[in-house]
Amino acid sequence: MKECYKTRQELAIELGISIKTLSRKLSAMNITLPAGLIPPHTYSEILRQLKG
Repeated sequence: MKECYKTRQELAIELGISIKTLSRKLSAMNITLPAGLIPPHTYSEILRQLKG
């Protein structure tokens, strides 16, 4: 299956949190995302770090 780019909203939904909470968690972990969609490899890495 081909991986695709995701939005911050999709990431937040998958984690069961709001976009604002996602933003706070990423900030606390010193993770910055460029504007626009999240590439598949970055999306997977963020999920791994936040699900711990």
